[in-house]
Amino acid sequence: MFSAAPFSALPCSGSGTDVRVYMDAVFELSASLTLKIFVATAAGYATRPSDAVPNQPFKGVLQSYSFERSIMAGDIGRFATGTGRLAISNADGDYDFLPLSYAVDGRPIVVKIGRRDDAYDDAFPLAKLTAKNWNINTETIDIELVDYGYKLEVPMQPNVYGGSGGADGGADLKGKRKPLAFGNALNVSPVFLVPGLLVYQLHDGPMQAIDAVYDRGVPLTLGADHADYASLAAAGVAAGTYATCLAEGMFKLGSAASGEVTADVRGDNADGYLTTTADIVRWAIRRRTALSDPDDLHVASFDAVNAAQAAPISYFIGSDDSLTVAGFVERLMSGIGGWGGHRLDGTFQVKIFRAPAGDPAARFTRDDMMGGDIRREPLPEAYQPPRWRWRVAYGRCWTRQTDLAGAVTAARKAFVAEDYRLAEASSQTILTDHPFAQDREPVQSWFVDEADAAAEAVRLIELFKTTRAIYRMTLPRRALRRELGDVIHVTHNRFDLRQGRLMVVLEHSASVNFATDAVDNVEVAAYG
Repeated sequence: MFSAAPFSALPCSGSGTDVRVYMDAVFELSASLTLKIFVATAAGYATRPSDAVPNQPFKGVLQSYSFERSIMAGDIGRFATGTGRLAISNADGDYDFLPLSYAVDGRPIVVKIGRRDDAYDDAFPLAKLTAKNWNINTETIDIELVDYGYKLEVPMQPNVYGGSGGADGGADLKGKRKPLAFGNALNVSPVFLVPGLLVYQLHDGPMQAIDAVYDRGVPLTLGADHADYASLAAAGVAAGTYATCLAEGMFKLGSAASGEVTADVRGDNADGYLTTTADIVRWAIRRRTALSDPDDLHVASFDAVNAAQAAPISYFIGSDDSLTVAGFVERLMSGIGGWGGHRLDGTFQVKIFRAPAGDPAARFTRDDMMGGDIRREPLPEAYQPPRWRWRVAYGRCWTRQTDLAGAVTAARKAFVAEDYRLAEASSQTILTDHPFAQDREPVQSWFVDEADAAAEAVRLIELFKTTRAIYRMTLPRRALRRELGDVIHVTHNRFDLRQGRLMVVLEHSASVNFATDAVDNVEVAAYG
């Protein structure tokens, strides 16, 4: 096993000669044997007696660091991940033994910034990353870096039926995932949990309500709620009614169904009944990943998304769905024009993509840019030329049906015949100005109500109707601290930037070479 923390640099000083980089690495062979190495960019460094790691010498063999992140892959947003590389000199062969006994993947690396003469404890943590792989050769140790996004590449629903009977499901369900329901999900298909007792399951855990149960589209009558599976299984239920066990997400019919059984539900309430995108994403991270809430979350970003987009949504995960947490976050956040990903400090954040506004986190001018150059690029294909109409989904029917009883109303038949309904916003002005303006597929969002979908359609058409572009520039070392989604102010004598313009950071690529004392570069692509 291998872990590394921290790796420290001085990106805010002006000259490469001011840089000192530290890294201490912990190599664990077993629970009782630990090997530590300490390296830096210059020889002769040692921590102070008052530092957390006192009087520790560092070997001067660190060579380079690079890391890239982006939320611009076809569409702006979605799920953001970062990758990079760290190089350590192995010219003297001191580290030849490492691959024989140790592994590196999944071990943390922390990047810090501080001034050369400051205490080691005063260095600022710039990035918390993890090692993915390494290659140790005669000249270098090359370590592949990733952010903590891999921690979300786990099943959204790890819980499966054991097949032992009762609440554990029968042999036909063994190994299948238990269902999950969030928000007000309509016409979902439950798992037929215990056929002999007519018990079904809608959610793995406590839920807010089972508002309706249908047999071939005909609503049944709600009966009593029971505290647990055992009491539900033992309960007598009258024909044409259903009893519930909200504590375990189950219901029981009073008589065998004549056809397909579906239900309208208000889902998970283990942490209170959750209906907003940010709250449901936070539930998934808290309950399905190794990340800790609140320590591993950028809580302010979740609060900001809740404030900006408080619309109720719904989502249902059936027993045959193998969605990961990362995929779940991407689906939900893209439904509100947003994304999720890890910040440089290692915390997970969510954001909605918006036009740049407010006070910028940093300002850059032509004098800051390497060679004074800036490039103007078109928007991603999905936004160029702009769309003249945006259609946004709402009111999802989670199970389409055609085999319905004759007593089912026309309105109900119409609802269950479609996967979702659509709200839209359009602009004839855009269509006039751009004859090739797009009219693409609907946004796959999860809104419950039409008004919220319509509001999102209006927001999107207003956001992209203004002529904007991507500006790419190579910035000084202080830009290492910028986050994806940060608003910056850029002034240049080219294009429309003479008076300065606010921009949103979409891509961030840092490259720092300590071995050659070369000029560091931080390439940023920003929308403005």
